[in-house]
Formats: sequence, structure tokens, C-alpha cells
Amino acid sequence: MYRTIYAQIHNTLETKWSPIILLLGARQTGKTTLAESLVRPKVVRFNFDLVNDIHRFSAFDRESLDIFATTYAHHDILIDEVQKYPEATGTIKYLYDTYKNKDLRFILTGSSEIRIRHSIGDSLTGRVYEVHLYPLSLAEMNIQSGLSFDFSAEWNNIQENQSRLRTYLVFGSLPSSQNLPLTEYPQFLKEYVNHVFSKDLLEIGNLRKPIQALFLAKLLAHQIGQLVNVNELALHTELNRETVLRFLDFFEQLGMITVATPLSTNERESISKAKKIYFTDLGIRNALINNFDEYHLRLDKGQLLENAVFMGIKRQLEYQRTPYQLGFFRSSSGSEIDIVKKTEQTQSLYEIKTSGKKTKKTEHVTYITLENAQRFLY
Repeated sequence: MYRTIYAQIHNTLETKWSPIILLLGARQTGKTTLAESLVRPKVVRFNFDLVNDIHRFSAFDRESLDIFATTYAHHDILIDEVQKYPEATGTIKYLYDTYKNKDLRFILTGSSEIRIRHSIGDSLTGRVYEVHLYPLSLAEMNIQSGLSFDFSAEWNNIQENQSRLRTYLVFGSLPSSQNLPLTEYPQFLKEYVNHVFSKDLLEIGNLRKPIQALFLAKLLAHQIGQLVNVNELALHTELNRETVLRFLDFFEQLGMITVATPLSTNERESISKAKKIYFTDLGIRNALINNFDEYHLRLDKGQLLENAVFMGIKRQLEYQRTPYQLGFFRSSSGSEIDIVKKTEQTQSLYEIKTSGKKTKKTEHVTYITLENAQRFLY
């Protein structure tokens, strides 16, 4: 499967530094498929979802590690779900540091930033090239479908893109769903959500109260693109404020949501405590609210488009490894800008419009509609 980030990671692996590659992201975003496309013909695989593979890795001592490194010189070591066995980081560090002359390369995948960041800590600092993998972009979906694609052409494949964009806004773009008929998307996405809240919540987050957590996620799904009040969420879910914040952090570290904060050239003008929530994949969001109506029939068109554009911009910036700030502006007097992007060189302001009417805004605002949104989703 084509991924725009592939060349960048491949070229990094080929450098003299040849860092440990760490692929993060929500489950079923294609981490393992991408990792498999990066490895050389000689590869040793471990999957820490499997108890036997954890036993294999945990059995290593210094002598057996020396034998392992010699036996598998010039091999790639691919480890899936590395967060399931945090103790592995010490062994990985030792192999990476000690056997540079053996040409061992490491590619790790993980679907929980919580455990991975906790286990890695400072032990692999300076050794890791981290990539957050997102669901498919419009360009990746096009190429997957066999369409020729020119990144420099804003209106490239406009008819196909408009049709695909409407599907994207309703069913999302998880790679594992792309070969399904549309009639099977709702069931696939509902099973995905069920897995997150019946298993990941406990296994990865070590969090209880799955019913309240699911209710909280549903509330967030109804509020995408809107200001979120943590106290109100606590009241509706019958959770305390600290627990709500802990669940929000878990959802974000799991790769399910992104929390946006206010940005302004004059920070005193913005509402400093306000937050907005966006879902990494709109199919997951729509499964939570159980609404798979076609785009043109929906009442939440603006919310869907804003979510898609925000995540599209975020994906582009992260894949380009551009330092950035991405959020929104909303003042106490009522002025608002849907999306604000700041890089070292530029500041960009975006307003999402689902109708032809334009309200009076700052002159530098770019208006995004369904018709011109595709270039933000490449």
C-alpha cells in the first residue's frame, strides 16, 4: 500500500545514523504494513501480542545476545506492538549500541503512546526516529485506487476526489477498510469502536469505567469543532474533572482524538482555557454517534469538513516534519477563526464554509469549502 511517508523513512534508514524507527498511531492505521514494506529481505520478526514472542525476547542474556547479533548480522529486526513488553527497550538499546558493526536495523510499531513513552523514557533518546502514522490521505486513497496523481495540481482528479471526499467524510480512511464494500463499513467501524472500549481501555490504559468512557467519547463525537467544557463533560458522564481529563489524554495518546488549543498573536485576546476536539478518523466518530447518512443529507456538514481539514493540515505538517502550532482563535468578544496554523515562517487563517455566504473576517482568511478542500487532504 502506497504511503507518502515511505520515502522519507526509507531514506532515513539508509543514512549512516540509521536510527531505530518507531511507528506510532491508532490501531489499524497501517503501521505493520508500512513496516513490512521498509524491511530488507533478511528480517527477524517479533510480535509482542504473542506470548511466545515475548518469551523469546525476554530469554536473552548477554551471551545469547552476542550469538543473536552474529547470527542475524545485516538483518532488520521488526517488532510489532512494542508497548506490550516495555522491558524490551533495554535489550533493544543494548543491541543497537553494542553491535553497530553487525548492521542490525530496528523497526518498531506501537498503538499506545502512553506505554511507549513511559517505557522508552530517556533510554533511547537520540536513537529513535519517531513517525506518527495517520489514516490514509486523499492522495494515498487515489493511488491505492489506481488513479494517476500529481501533487502540484490543486484540481487533480476533481470529480473522483469530490466523490471520494464525501465518502471520506462519512466513513473515514482506515487502510483496513478500503477494500470493503460501502455496505460493510458501518459494521467494521462499530466493531472497531467496541474493541477500543472493551479491550484497549483496560489493557493499554489500565482504566476502568468503560461505560462512562464510551459515553464521554460519544459526547465528544457530537462536539467536534466546538468549544469543549470539561466541567460539563464531567457533569454529564458523572465522572470527576480529573477522570475526564485522564480519559481525554488516553483517547489522544491512543490516536483516537486530537485536542486543539487557542492560538493568537495576542494571547490575551483568546479564551485561554478553551479546547476543541477533532477525531483522527471520521468513520470512528460517526460510528460513535451511529450516523452514516450520506454527506448531502447531514446536519453536521460543517463539523465534518472542519475536522477533516484540521486533521489533513496536521498530517501534512507532521509528515513534512515542520515545526508548527495548530489550533483556533476565539475571543471573549465573540470573534473566531476556525483553524489557525503557525510555522516559523508563516501564519495562516482558515474558515470552513458549507454555504456560499461569507461573513466579514480578517482579510487574510482563506475560506475552505467542499469544492476546494481536497488540497488540504493530500
